[in-house]
Amino acid sequence: MSARAPRVAIVSDPLVQRGGAERVVEAIAAVYPDAPIYALLYSPSLGPASLADRIVPSWLNGIPGAAARHRLLIPFYPAAVESFDLAAYDVVVSSHHTAAKGILRNSDMTHVCYCHTPMRAIWERPHEELQNLPALLRPVASAAMRRFRLWDAMTALRVDRFIANGLTTQRRIADHYGRESTILNPPIDTKRFTPGGAAGDYYLVASRLVPYKRIDIAVAATALVGRRLIVAGTGPCAARLRAPHVEQRGHVSDAELVTLMRGARALIYPQYEDFGMTPLEAMACGRPVVAYARGGAVETVIDGVTGVLAPEQTPEAFARAIARLERSRFEPERLRRRAEQFSYEHFSSALRSIIDETHQNRSRMYGSSAPAVRALY
Repeated sequence: MSARAPRVAIVSDPLVQRGGAERVVEAIAAVYPDAPIYALLYSPSLGPASLADRIVPSWLNGIPGAAARHRLLIPFYPAAVESFDLAAYDVVVSSHHTAAKGILRNSDMTHVCYCHTPMRAIWERPHEELQNLPALLRPVASAAMRRFRLWDAMTALRVDRFIANGLTTQRRIADHYGRESTILNPPIDTKRFTPGGAAGDYYLVASRLVPYKRIDIAVAATALVGRRLIVAGTGPCAARLRAPHVEQRGHVSDAELVTLMRGARALIYPQYEDFGMTPLEAMACGRPVVAYARGGAVETVIDGVTGVLAPEQTPEAFARAIARLERSRFEPERLRRRAEQFSYEHFSSALRSIIDETHQNRSRMYGSSAPAVRALY
């Protein structure tokens, strides 16, 4: 009689938007197509609709308007993620940037955490977050942050193995959790993002319009050099980005985003990100990138080869980078080859190997003969 294949579950932070973390959950779900996806919150209209039939939401999803106001519910995330009953599963893969790794697990379970970053608001920029709140709320919010940090650090012990999405996150996992990690970069859809057509007369930003993304720098820099800018994305900062040379497209479909990337002179990427998949998507379309020379961008953008790195997060530095880009020549084929190094095929194969190895090692350590995880896609 053949051994039973391990039962796998996926656990995710809120799936209420379409960003890099959500695309990674889709990629993990493709590797394990029979695995249910336990999500703190889920919206089929705001998040990945393709996963609707597999989602098991937490009790937070029953709160009216929860998906649209998910940030207000962060203090309840620990209780919500610990409410998931995962006792029936042998292997759990968590996709973590806020609370997903905090699942309660039993001693027979293997838990692999794909970490996008330890929660930035409580570890990397707590003082900035507090300054954005009314003065009367800051003491309460500061106390809540301290409690969340303690819980977040403690729950790192519930993970057998961390996977980091890049060097920046690997360093943060070591600093904040005291844990080692294996780097596996997120995948991009090189079959959807493909070259096509000639570049137009505009630069492109494709991002959520939130403060830390610093889209204001792209607006100011393109104004300094007299260039047109198209902004694709929505968020609370949209009203602050209005300017005569800026065209705001708001939310765009996947097909529209590909068209915009193909027609752009370059993508402008002024944010400091843990990794950042959008620059690679632009490269897959044969377009270079102007990026801030910190964080994940330095892992993907090769200065002078696949784009230009701005040494400072200022409009002037980005204006100089744009001018340098326009004096340079970039080969679309070379940009495409760089992007292909981050394909879904590579991600799927590496993820399967890491989870297989972790599960087998844990089984040997505790004397179990549990089989390797069967991954299909």
